[in-house]
Amino acid sequence: MNKKLLFSAALLAATSSSIFASSDTFQATISGWSEPTFAQTSALNFGKIRLAATSSCTMDSAGAVTGDCDASDANIQIGGVTVSGLAPNSAMNITVTGSSSANLTFEPVTTATDGTSSATTADGVASAFTTDASATDITISVYGTMTVDNALTADGNYSVDYTVDVSFQ
Repeated sequence: MNKKLLFSAALLAATSSSIFASSDTFQATISGWSEPTFAQTSALNFGKIRLAATSSCTMDSAGAVTGDCDASDANIQIGGVTVSGLAPNSAMNITVTGSSSANLTFEPVTTATDGTSSATTADGVASAFTTDASATDITISVYGTMTVDNALTADGNYSVDYTVDVSFQ
């Protein structure tokens, strides 16, 4: 009789545990955002520089040039890039990286602002930035140092690339 009672208790325990089981389905959600868009608002121009290799010209955040350049050149202009299409309160890194061409090397320095926040970057160094609550466009002013690597030709026009990168944290 003890064996029957023990077997009945085990059978009851095995079947009663499935009586109390239940399940439910839930949802996982995610929100997508658009990639930022970039627009060049003004082309960076250092004006005229001496032709000799190792000549160097530095532009400050006000657009003033010093070194081996013609400070009176009317074409001198800070570069401007606008970053738009950002979400409010988005944390990101802004990196501006210069490069070299056959004759020149450009090492940018930049100032990024949305009117509320401001960040300064050095060549290839990421700088943290968070958009304001209104997702105001970010204006990036580009300046820095241009160096002649190989002698230039008089009246030649030369250029070198730089890259603006916005990556979300």
